[in-house]
Amino acid sequence: MLRSTTLGRRIGGNALIKLASELAGRVATFALALLAARRLSEADFGFYNYGLAVGFVLAQLADMGLQVLIAREVAVGGRAAQPLVRQAFRVKGILSLPVVLLLLVVVNGRPPPIQAAILLLGLAMLVQTFLEFAAYVFRGQQDLKEEARMMAFARLLVAAVGGAVLWLGGDLIGLGLSTLIGFTAATIWAYFRLWRLGWLTGFGDEEAQPWMWSRLFREAVPLGIAIILSITYTRLSVFLLEFRLDAGAVAQYSAAHRLVEPAQIVPAALLAAVFPAYTAALQNNRQQAGRLGWITALLLGGSGFVLAAVFWFFAPFLISFLYGEGFQESIPVLRYLGLSAFFAYVNFALTHFLIARGQQLLSSIFVGIMLVIHFTLSWLLIPSLREAGAALSIIAAEFLLFVCCLVALRVAPLKIVSSK
Repeated sequence: MLRSTTLGRRIGGNALIKLASELAGRVATFALALLAARRLSEADFGFYNYGLAVGFVLAQLADMGLQVLIAREVAVGGRAAQPLVRQAFRVKGILSLPVVLLLLVVVNGRPPPIQAAILLLGLAMLVQTFLEFAAYVFRGQQDLKEEARMMAFARLLVAAVGGAVLWLGGDLIGLGLSTLIGFTAATIWAYFRLWRLGWLTGFGDEEAQPWMWSRLFREAVPLGIAIILSITYTRLSVFLLEFRLDAGAVAQYSAAHRLVEPAQIVPAALLAAVFPAYTAALQNNRQQAGRLGWITALLLGGSGFVLAAVFWFFAPFLISFLYGEGFQESIPVLRYLGLSAFFAYVNFALTHFLIARGQQLLSSIFVGIMLVIHFTLSWLLIPSLREAGAALSIIAAEFLLFVCCLVALRVAPLKIVSSK
């Protein structure tokens, strides 16, 4: 069996390390949000979440798929990918400039204290993408212990500093500043580690080769488009419910969505370990890559099935216990979102397999199609089915992505990935 092999033990250990890191980081982040809700005014707490959301969305423009691309290149080429890593770091710096300008545009016209808070939180999200870039270099080396240490340290530091600021009576600006300081300190430490290991040394003439710019643009842009489309997809229901119904419908939908969304750490942790191993196996041992792909998909499919069953049968209890009797409309939403999780879990693996095979453009196209289907069905179903209509459209969209990925993996030719 796979788990009896060295590769299986490595993947299993890496997945557990990543899962533990994600759990610790999410608990710390939730604790900070809970303290902020109690210490800040309702309006300031709203602006806190708004600033994080705006920063998260805009910061993706400074990544454009570079971190996933670099993880793949490091997994395949090892140290031979160092020049590409350094060039990708330069590209991230260039892409960060328009993000800062967009943040300034977004905050324009608001009261100065709110401007400052949103800008600080947005910059913190931008800095976090640099931290993730460093972490993905270690992911490509299958060194998830280092990645987990970096990300857990950053989240715990932000939670500790931000919590101390709030506990001592700090306001929204203080919380924004502490968030930026925490992520900046963690990022400096991460890049010091990369520099010590040689990944960022040697910025020389060899990095002026035109093929690097062409390669980064050609390979990363489809990934970046897919990421931006995915972010839009995950937030589209909220936008449409607010537009077509009211804030109450958004609250009912969000109550259920907040229970389903954290479950994504399971496929995220497993694929963080599997992706570099699968990528390397594609180049060296196709049979091993095939077995690894099937086992990963089956594990995630089984996990998604269990999750769907739990949400379907326990939705009434979970909603009533956590939110009270006023959220009964969230029960069918939770059930339908739970069903969509089955396909979403498997799709998490299939889209990563497409990227590993050099077929990220197909992934971007499929996510775009999924977004169109989700929008169309939600628009048609929300007036009659309300929040449940938006959840049902997600099932259809995830099923469509599932079918598209299966067909592409079967018929599309494998692209050999190299360091040039």
